[in-house]
Amino acid sequence: MRHLLASFLSLLFTLYHSTAFSSNLKIVATIKPVHSLVASVTDGISKPLLLACTASVHDHALKPSDASNLESSDVIFYVDDNLETFVKTFARGNKKLVQLSKAVNLLPARPHSFSRHIIHIQDEKDLHIWLSPENAKNMILSISTTLSRIDKENSYKYNQNAMRAIKKIDQEAEKITRELNGFKSKKYIVTHDAYQYFEKYFGLSHPSAILSIEEDAYMGMRSLMKLRKMMKEENIKCIFSSSQEDSIKPKSLSNDAKMVILDPIGSDIEPGKEAYLAIINDIAQNFKSCFIGSQ
Repeated sequence: MRHLLASFLSLLFTLYHSTAFSSNLKIVATIKPVHSLVASVTDGISKPLLLACTASVHDHALKPSDASNLESSDVIFYVDDNLETFVKTFARGNKKLVQLSKAVNLLPARPHSFSRHIIHIQDEKDLHIWLSPENAKNMILSISTTLSRIDKENSYKYNQNAMRAIKKIDQEAEKITRELNGFKSKKYIVTHDAYQYFEKYFGLSHPSAILSIEEDAYMGMRSLMKLRKMMKEENIKCIFSSSQEDSIKPKSLSNDAKMVILDPIGSDIEPGKEAYLAIINDIAQNFKSCFIGSQ
């Protein structure tokens, strides 16, 4: 009798979890960091889809499978209308489009340092918002709130997952803060200004120069000499890029300079709920390794 009662209770427990913690919502996220945050909130309830993004979200071309997933989705989580410009095309019926940039305070885009070919960016915003752990936590709260309103049956689980994910981000951010604490005065150059939110959160100095992959073609000799002089005076040996395809050659600027990749979307990182932590940790370790090597 006791054995039968235990089996019955076990069956009830299984049925409860299979019904209360499952959802028919079809959720899509545009880029890996956003997908990771969404996956951490939906853990044990549903599995969000990730678009088959290219190496850079800036030049993303939708594949037929992407378009199909966006078309048939119930909820789309994305960064901003000015980043994933294709999203609004799929705003039909009861579909919920969640622009996560509305959950954070946006920083202004910063001008490039030497190029004569850069257009005015006075009103542009920096949309690499996920690279601040504080922003990521706010995005998680927005994701949880949205899903809880749509899928009230699982609202408790969404909120529980959100609190767990926020705690993990806090722990990772504290670890990174300790690791980068001794490098806050280090000078460096970036060739893609993707890291402003990361710099600000972890207290790194802002870049001494912000270049671009087009910089080689438009930088005059006077600007080049000025950049070389600045690098020598400030003992700059680290140039950070977001891509191996960057055309800037570090040795043309300084014999001691080296290029290090800081991947803001985690191109080589496995998608999933842990991907966000891996992305910010990877960036931190690459900052740190270059700074140590330049001492």
